[in-house]
Amino acid sequence: MRLLNTLVLLMAATAPGWTASPDFYGHWADGKAEISSYRVVQPRYMEERAGYGVMIFVTEDMNRNTMIKVESPTPKEDRLYVLKLNNVLKFTTGIYDYSVMTSVFSAVEGNKGNTPFELVKVNLSSQEWCGHVFDEARVVDDRLEGELNSYFEREGNHRYSLDLPSRFENEDHLLIRIRELKGPIMVSGELRDISLMRSLWSIRTRHRPHSLVPGKVSKGSTEAISLGEDAFQVILWTVSTEGWEKRIWVEEAYPHRIVKWEDSEGGSGELIKTVRAPYWSMKKDTDLIHRDHLGIPR
Repeated sequence: MRLLNTLVLLMAATAPGWTASPDFYGHWADGKAEISSYRVVQPRYMEERAGYGVMIFVTEDMNRNTMIKVESPTPKEDRLYVLKLNNVLKFTTGIYDYSVMTSVFSAVEGNKGNTPFELVKVNLSSQEWCGHVFDEARVVDDRLEGELNSYFEREGNHRYSLDLPSRFENEDHLLIRIRELKGPIMVSGELRDISLMRSLWSIRTRHRPHSLVPGKVSKGSTEAISLGEDAFQVILWTVSTEGWEKRIWVEEAYPHRIVKWEDSEGGSGELIKTVRAPYWSMKKDTDLIHRDHLGIPR
C-alpha cells in the first residue's frame, strides 16, 4: 500500500501541466486571506464597460447545519471547513454604477462525499440604481435548493430546485476547483462533458431561469503569457456551452492564481496584484494605502 501511494504521488507530481503542491493547510490556514485585484471589462447594455474586480479567497469554519459562518462555540462535528471566494465586481453604466459580489463556499475535504472542494453554497448580491437582487443556492443532498429575491416584478421572490447529476459543475465554483489546491482534478489535454450551471451573475444579467445545460470543460498544457511587464507560466482552462465559451488562465506555480480570463461575450479580466493579509482588520483611513497597492480606486 505504501508503495502504491508513493507511485500515485509521483505520477501526480510529474503530470503535464501541474506542479507539486505544498501542504494545503500550511499555506491557507495562516489566518490571512489571499486578495487579488483585476482590470475588468464587463459588457452591459450593448457596450463594454471598464471596471475592476477583486477576488478574496479565505478559509473559515461553517456550521454544516445552518451553512453560516461559525462565530460562537460549536461542536467539531457541526463544523465544516470551507474555502470561501468573495468575487467582487465594480463598473459604471452611464450615470449609475453596479456593485456585485458572488460568494462561493467550498468544502475543503468534501461534505457528503470524500471529494475535496465540494460546492456547499453560492450566493450573489447585485446593487444598482434601479434596485437590488439577492440570489442564493445551497446543496442539499443531491439537489440545489435556491431562492431569488428581486426588485423585478417578473422575477419577484421565488424558490427553485435542481437535481444534481454526478458531473455537475457551477461556473462560479469552478474558480476554486480549477486552482487544484489539493492536487489535479483533470489531466492536461483532458476534455470532460459536464452539466453546467452558469454563474449567478450571468443568470442575473440574462434574466433566465436557473437551469443546468450541457457543457464541456477542458484543461490545456503549460504555456507562457505576459501581462504588461509580468510574465507567467499558466495552464489554460476552457468551459463552454452552446453559443458561449470562457477561457481562464491559471498560474502553474502554487497557489495557482487566476491570472486572466476572457469570454465570448466580450468580458475579460487581467491580474493586477496579489497580497495575503487579514483585510478585516485593515479598516482605518491609514489603510487606504493598501487599495493603492492593489491598484483599485479609493
